[in-house]
Amino acid sequence: MFRNKTFLTILNACLAFFAVFIFFQVQQRDIVIRLNDHNLSRDTYQVELKQNLTVAQINQKLRDSSQMDDLQVHYQPKGPSKLTYFYGKGSYETTPMISGSFFSKNDFVSDLSVAVVGQNLKSKLYTPKDQAYLRLNGKYVPVIGVMGEKFDSNLDDQIFIAPSKEKMKQMRAEQYDILIDGSKELKESTVKSILPVKKIHKSHLQQFVMTNWEWMTAHWLELVGLLAIIVTLVVEIFLWRYTSQRFYAHAIKSGVRSDQLELNEWASYSLFNGLGFLAGAFIGGLTFSLQSYRPLVSYLAVSFILSSLLFIFVVKRGIKKIK
Repeated sequence: MFRNKTFLTILNACLAFFAVFIFFQVQQRDIVIRLNDHNLSRDTYQVELKQNLTVAQINQKLRDSSQMDDLQVHYQPKGPSKLTYFYGKGSYETTPMISGSFFSKNDFVSDLSVAVVGQNLKSKLYTPKDQAYLRLNGKYVPVIGVMGEKFDSNLDDQIFIAPSKEKMKQMRAEQYDILIDGSKELKESTVKSILPVKKIHKSHLQQFVMTNWEWMTAHWLELVGLLAIIVTLVVEIFLWRYTSQRFYAHAIKSGVRSDQLELNEWASYSLFNGLGFLAGAFIGGLTFSLQSYRPLVSYLAVSFILSSLLFIFVVKRGIKKIK
């Protein structure tokens, strides 16, 4: 059976399709993890300032700096809160939207505060006509968009506000946890050169190794699935060799050189193995929408190369025993 090229191609196509599905699940879960953390990356810095500047002064320093072009800043009231005051500069990661839009650059220099809310708060909005409002601390704040995804996350209960110019003048740094996240990884020295930093650390309070460990813990089921694909490929190779022993013996007796037999076997396996991978990846790509195909392509390429190398090693040993 395992020498049947059609069967091999279909089996490996199924494995590649399964790999696409796993990477789709990984990316979906990564999105949830990010959304659960206010849509901030794991390179986000939490800073404490030496001076009790106003939010208006902090934003102005960031706006004037040529060293930090693309970033978002979250001012979160100290203690448990679902409220975040938001400032953005340049290009930054925006939240997925159910309706409306996220903040634009004009919202950060406006005389009017505006809000973007999670989808669980949509039913609590006051909508007298075409404009929705959020009642907050006795005042009504215009809502320009509703955040959310098809799956649940902590973002669904969050409130993001781009405060008015007057409000920013009243907000003091000591009242908030200040989180700064760049579209590209920020350097601690860059942040210190712009703001009067007293303390600064990654908001997740962990080193690179711990971040990887947390990622693996969150994705253990997907990692088991990817390992299962590798194990299946290994089993497939040994079954190919086991079911080919009589064929090898007959070929050697017929005068076929062992090196030629090895090359033919390797070429045959690699060709139909590769065709299966390509077919499965293609069908999977049409079925599931991935944000990035690089990890998937890397995984399939490495799996193909390693399985081909293992195959030629196993086949050589099998033919050598016959000789």
